[in-house]
Formats: sequence, C-alpha cells, structure tokens
Amino acid sequence: MKAIRVALAGTGNCAWSFSQFVAQAQADPEVSLPGLMCRTVGGYRLADVRVVAAFDVDADKVGRPLAAAFEAPTVSATRFTDLGADRDAPVLAAPLLDGLAGPLGEVITPAGAARDATSESVAKALVEHDVDVLVITLPTGAAQAVRMFAEAALTAGAAVVNCTPEVVARDTGLSARFADAGVPLLGDDLRSHVGATTLHTALIELLLGRGLELDSTYQLNVGGNTDFLNLADATRSATKFTSKANALRAAGMTDVSGVAGPTGFIGHLADTKLCFANVRATSVLGSEVQIDVKLTVEDSPNAAGVIANAVRAAKTAADRNLSGAVHGPAPMLFKSPPNGLPESQARAAFLDFAS
Repeated sequence: MKAIRVALAGTGNCAWSFSQFVAQAQADPEVSLPGLMCRTVGGYRLADVRVVAAFDVDADKVGRPLAAAFEAPTVSATRFTDLGADRDAPVLAAPLLDGLAGPLGEVITPAGAARDATSESVAKALVEHDVDVLVITLPTGAAQAVRMFAEAALTAGAAVVNCTPEVVARDTGLSARFADAGVPLLGDDLRSHVGATTLHTALIELLLGRGLELDSTYQLNVGGNTDFLNLADATRSATKFTSKANALRAAGMTDVSGVAGPTGFIGHLADTKLCFANVRATSVLGSEVQIDVKLTVEDSPNAAGVIANAVRAAKTAADRNLSGAVHGPAPMLFKSPPNGLPESQARAAFLDFAS
C-alpha cells in the first residue's frame, strides 16, 4: 500500500506515544503488536504510516527534528523505543493563539517563530509535505488553535483527525464545507483504547443490557501530565466534561444523576492516569447493584492505539471518496462524534468500516 503521510498538530505526550507505536510497527511490519486492534484498516498497516511534519509553539520544539522535540521537559510519557524513519521530520511553527492559555503558559515558552506563523503558512506546509492526514492533539480549551488547524487542513485538502474535545466534526457548517471540498473529517475527542470512558460506557451497557435501571454514576480522573495540568483550570476543562457527558448519553445514560471528567492534577503521577468510576442501579425486586472500579493506565500510550486506527480510517475514507464528518468509524474512536453509539455497536461499525 502507499504510505499514509501524516502531520501532527502538537508534539506532546500523545503524539510522542503514537510516533513510537508507528516506529515499532515500521521496525517489523509483520510482528503482532499488543494493543493494535486491527492489523489493517482499509488495507493499511500501521507500518504504512509516515509522520512527515509536525507543528508546535514551544520554543523547545520548533525548528528541531521530531525526535529531538520529544525530548522537551514537558514530555513525560515513557520512552519505549526510538523513532525510526520519521525521526527527522521537521517541527514547524504554529500560530500562537490560545494553545498556551491557562497553566500551560507557566511551563512552556513560546517560540519567536510562532508569533509570525499563520493559518496560511500551516496550509502551505501541509501542501509542501504532501500530507494526507492532519492529527490534532492540542490542549483542551484551545478552541481557536484547533479551528485554525482544521481550516488550514481544509485549504490544503488534508483529512483531519480531531483528538480534542473542541467542536469540529460536530460543527455542521464546517462539516458541510469539508463535504463540499471532498475532504474527510473525523472527531471529536479521542476515546482512549482502554480508558475511563471506554470502561465506564461498557459498565453502563452491561447493566442496561440486563434490564437494570440506572440511578447514579460518577467518573473521577486524576493524572500528572501536561494534559491534566491544563485541565486543572476550569475554564479549559469545560469542553472535556461536555464531551464525556455526550459519551455516557450515547451509551444509554439518560435522566440519570452523574458527573464524569478530570478532577485533579498530581504532578508526581507524570503520565499515569487514575480513574475511579461508580455506577448504581436498581435490579430485581428493587434490589441495589453498585459497581466501583479503579483503573490505572499510562495515559498517552492508551491514546496511541486509537490514533493508529483513526489515521488509517481517515485515509481509507479519502480513498473511498467519503467527505465531511465520517460516521462509520467515529463512534468507537471518539467520545463526541456527531452520532454516538453504545460500545458494542460502535465496535461492530468500526470493524465493518475497516474491512
């Protein structure tokens, strides 16, 4: 198969783990990789992915090759392997919009070149690097920056994978413009491989499938990477809470008391994420069922497996002349797609699309 040429909007922890996953696949395309749900999606292996460019505003990253950018002090995800063919991909300046608003502005120094970058310069770079898919992994709350990258990709004709909870695929006007341009759009808000939302929605589907009535639920998440540092600011985390609520509603949780979202930054956890989930339901004769679960994961590799599927799904959509918001694979890949589905239905829809 032809290579899938990918650009990364943001070179933080999720981008680092995804790039390592790609490098691992490139090193031995035939080996079975734990966590790789589909060996092929639309005929594409993970080894067919090439990261050809990246964008950032961090002075420790802009102007450096990709491998060097991932050595920045704000990148805390584990190094499992070195980058291979993609290690020298350039990290280019992105416009300095709202990506560093809130706590991130206290730990990241913006590159001078970011003050001169524009949406036009990003679109031009996407064309020059012949990018098939742009993966947006910017901080939650960076609505202006996310929108700018989506617009630049639309101009350049590159498919978009929006890993953030900002409204992109759910924006009917923007989706219509992508459809008119013949460009695929996948989003919004990446659903981690075996993460808090995946676990939580599976529990809800289990109870509803047995005929129980849901009474209340909560999902509390803490972590120590820059994502959780950013989410500690309530003005930045609002869209994340909305996105998680969308995922729970799609699983069947309606008219139920509940809350789900990030609740704290604990620096020494680094890239480790802890989830505490509780579901209460009423069963036979009014008896109560209560489930309490604790999940401990390394946050960024948990995202990498889903990005691996999303990138290949985006390129497959382009090959099949699908454009605008692509619905088939989205419910399994994202918390807030335009049309959500319960976990089992979402998985079946994705596998059907991938075949």
